[in-house]
Amino acid sequence: MALIAAVAGLALLAAWMLPATASEHPEPTSTTIVGAEADPTATPDPTAAPAKVHKPKAATRTTKARNVPERPRDAKHHGKRIVYDKALMTVWLMDKHDQVVARYPVVGRFDRPAKGTYHVFSKSPKAYNPNSKVTFNWMNRFTYGPDTKSAIGFHAIPRYYDGKAMHSTKQLGLAIAAGGCVRLSEKAAKVVYDFLRVGTLVVVLPSP
Repeated sequence: MALIAAVAGLALLAAWMLPATASEHPEPTSTTIVGAEADPTATPDPTAAPAKVHKPKAATRTTKARNVPERPRDAKHHGKRIVYDKALMTVWLMDKHDQVVARYPVVGRFDRPAKGTYHVFSKSPKAYNPNSKVTFNWMNRFTYGPDTKSAIGFHAIPRYYDGKAMHSTKQLGLAIAAGGCVRLSEKAAKVVYDFLRVGTLVVVLPSP
């Protein structure tokens, strides 16, 4: 009996000396140091180099804009709107919370439409221009050209009556438009068409 008791005692001692299991002392699931708090008096490291912000560079007829920002350069307006930056040949769709819904390169021209604010006044899933002998989809009209007869709006790249596109999607982002409308890819034009409503604010930013 004494021998059995001694063996049992040794078994209990060995079990006590074994490391705790994971269920007894779980490992922390994050790298946060328990009990550590941010020092409110801490200051940024003066030796750290600040992040370099590259200034946007305007598009031309042969080169696309560079360093296009994620958000439009439009601090004045708020709420649901579409912002067209003629200098960058880019449009942004902004929701009512001032969040970017989408951003697309476009083809337009610098001298029209004039900078300012407008509102969408008419929409058509299909439209045409008999003078240029082209058709285009997803038209959103918001103003008129200098002759006050031709509407200006956002729409897909025009196609001639034989189905050939007026220009390629690779040229989106260049200021090569002959008319005043703002052209997008077919897919982007459909997104813009679904987003805009009659009355939606249109903000046109200055040309270079």
